[in-house]
Formats: sequence, structure tokens, C-alpha cells
Amino acid sequence: MNLTELLSNHKEAFRQKFIEALAKKNSLPPEQAAVEFKDFIEQYVDEKYKSVKQLVDRINEVEKPVLLNIRRDRMREDKCKICETNEPNVRAIQKKYGNRIEFFEVIEDRQEGALYQIIFHEEAQEKKVPLTAVINRGELIKFWAGKTVDTGVYEIYINKALKKG
Repeated sequence: MNLTELLSNHKEAFRQKFIEALAKKNSLPPEQAAVEFKDFIEQYVDEKYKSVKQLVDRINEVEKPVLLNIRRDRMREDKCKICETNEPNVRAIQKKYGNRIEFFEVIEDRQEGALYQIIFHEEAQEKKVPLTAVINRGELIKFWAGKTVDTGVYEIYINKALKKG
């Protein structure tokens, strides 16, 4: 699964829902709303996805495997127990692989946190954080949501990505 394609598909689905909402609010058929509000729609959608697109672009530029960790903010009072339990495993991977991999941490309730829905595109009623993923040159190799992942499991997918070069 290519991260750019996932982003593009998610953005297009959002655009269509937004057009339908505008059409309903203005008592217009969706096709007419899409034409009449074209500039507004494009500006709104582009602004909504701007920070996520920047993050995806940065991840795609990395020439080595990426370990992505989308988690709840450590400063929140309602701590994510799974995020906290998974933290030592993520840190162990960072320490073991050092500069052979790139690490990205994203806080789930910030704009970039929308990458969660783009990767975990199931219609979940509530987020299952953390979401960790191994990505290689823009390709989503494997992801896990709402669970602690053993370092050995991360290593399997990171090592596969390292072998691909």
C-alpha cells in the first residue's frame, strides 16, 4: 500500500462527502454544488490535508525504513495505557537500529494525526492508539493499531525493508 495513494483516496472521499454536505445545505444537486463552490471546496480540502500531506511527503523522501508511531500526547491526563506500554518497545527499536531507520512520532489529536485515519481506514468508532507502522520508500509494509507490539515483530518487518534496500 502506497502512502501517497492512501492519502489521495482519503482526500477524494472527504471531498465527495464535503460536496454532498454543501449540496444538501444549499438545496442543490451535488454536481451543481461541485461546480458552484469549486474554488471553496478545493481551498478547504487542501487546507484540511496540508499538514498530513507535508508529513507524507517527508516520510516518502526518506531512503531508509521508517518506524511511524501515532500515539496519544504524553501530557494528557487521560493517558493511553497501551501507548505507554508500547513506548519501551519503540525506544528499543530506535536504539537498536539507530541511523539505519528513521523514526516519526505523531500525536494523534494534532492535524498530522489524521494520518491515523488514512492508514487505518476502517470505520472504527474510536481510535485504537497507538498506531505503529513500518514504511519503506513510501510503501506501507505493516501496521498495528491499539496494541503493544513486541520488538521482535517490529524487527521482522524492519529487516525485510532493510534487505530491499
